[in-house]
Amino acid sequence: MHALSNKVALVTGSSRGIGRAIAQRFAAEGATVVVTARSLHGKAHTRAGEQVTIEGTLAETVALIEDAGGRAFPIVADLERAEDREGLIDRVIAKFGRIDILVNNAGFSDYAMIENLSTETFDRTIDHYLRSPVVLTQKAIPHMRAQGAGWIVNIGSSTGMPPVRPYRDYNRTAGEVLYASVKAALHRFTEGVAA
Repeated sequence: MHALSNKVALVTGSSRGIGRAIAQRFAAEGATVVVTARSLHGKAHTRAGEQVTIEGTLAETVALIEDAGGRAFPIVADLERAEDREGLIDRVIAKFGRIDILVNNAGFSDYAMIENLSTETFDRTIDHYLRSPVVLTQKAIPHMRAQGAGWIVNIGSSTGMPPVRPYRDYNRTAGEVLYASVKAALHRFTEGVAA
């Protein structure tokens, strides 16, 4: 018997990278994994003001999981859109009747020095790394309470910790201040929800 048999897991941002690896591991342990990203087959995204297509798609993640004998179901959701955020948990419940694990992994990284930070980048960073985890957690908790158990995992970052002094060149030039600040807020949110 697998550790996650009969469990339903939702992993946001699972078309590539950390999210894909988490989804694959959950499926290998017997979970039915709901994978999400902005599109099923990939599309161009804005990074530093330019359109780029990033490797990895939701369809590939589903295929990898199914080819390994697991169960995966894709839901296209753009977590920058309020209606997608607000309705994602309901869509999981409508399809599977439960949610046992929520992994808030989806992200958007477009670093900029504070003096050059656009309002668009500010809003997108807040939406991905704080607003979406808060909204999805709010929506998942009632279902998990009704089931008597549930797990919520928020993917943090070491950048959310104070930088080591003396400051490295990276800390002075990387443009990570907003991203790191929001990850620090996510760390604190996670601790508070756990309590």
